Amino acid sequence: MKLKLDLHVHTNRSNDAVTLITDIPTACLRSKVDGVAITDHNLLATDKPNGILAICGVEVSSREGHILGLGLKSAVEKDQSADATIRQIHENEGVVVIPHPYDWFRSSVKLHLLRERPDAIEVINASSLFHWVPWRRARDYARRENLATVGGSDSHFQDTIGRAYTQVQAQTSDERSVLEAIRRGLVSPGGETIRISERLRKRRLQARKKS
Repeated sequence: MKLKLDLHVHTNRSNDAVTLITDIPTACLRSKVDGVAITDHNLLATDKPNGILAICGVEVSSREGHILGLGLKSAVEKDQSADATIRQIHENEGVVVIPHPYDWFRSSVKLHLLRERPDAIEVINASSLFHWVPWRRARDYARRENLATVGGSDSHFQDTIGRAYTQVQAQTSDERSVLEAIRRGLVSPGGETIRISERLRKRRLQARKKS
């Protein structure tokens, strides 16, 4: 069974995002994705939208950069080393994805310094600026290390959900099957960057939320 999933989505539980949980099914329908991983900053997802496949995740701030944990049942401590963060996610039977590596403008783990092995590398992140360089470098690293490659929108408002995605070849349409497919590398990334007008709208929405 092939599923199209956006593995990097923020909701209004992140301080820089505005998407409501209830907005996600409509956004998925519009962008023709089957589901999402909810990956708020340092907050494990507790609620799931109805009608779609939703994976409970988190984007953890390690000392060396951000790390996605997917399929977790308990929270992960922030401000640990990247290696300790990866170990904790694996100990909780989660899947580790390194998001937006080589990005110049976001907190990114230096892949070559890791001792612990992640399960996948995000090689397409729709929110990347000057994306052709970080995307290429991420693909090159994943190829050298024989790591699975995934895509995600890094969406902070509903219009950009599904802009980048991962095709997952899973046995069934449930979280456990999807996570196992990622571990086995039965995935392929796709998508494109968000538009300039959407970047500007994101900034306006973030400013409105802060005020």
